[in-house]
Amino acid sequence: MSSATEFLQAGQEGFGKKSSSGVEKFITDDFVMTTPVMPRSRQEFLDWVAAGGSPTSISDIEVIYENDDIAVVYHGLQSGKFYAWRVAMAAS
Repeated sequence: MSSATEFLQAGQEGFGKKSSSGVEKFITDDFVMTTPVMPRSRQEFLDWVAAGGSPTSISDIEVIYENDDIAVVYHGLQSGKFYAWRVAMAAS
């Protein structure tokens, strides 16, 4: 099982239990969650998990790529259309 999968599972369990203790070990002190709606700081993310997360559940989770620095994960594109496209590059 990959770290990304473990993180996602810990998040789902955290939503259900309304506890962020399981996801805390997966994120750094400077963690930022970027979404189409709004960015969340580390503490905002932990508070969101502890509050039960989103009203919709995450489905069809698939880890596309993962290394020590990044995880690319697909989940829940139900409309068949893209709602966001993010490109991240590091200068060489």
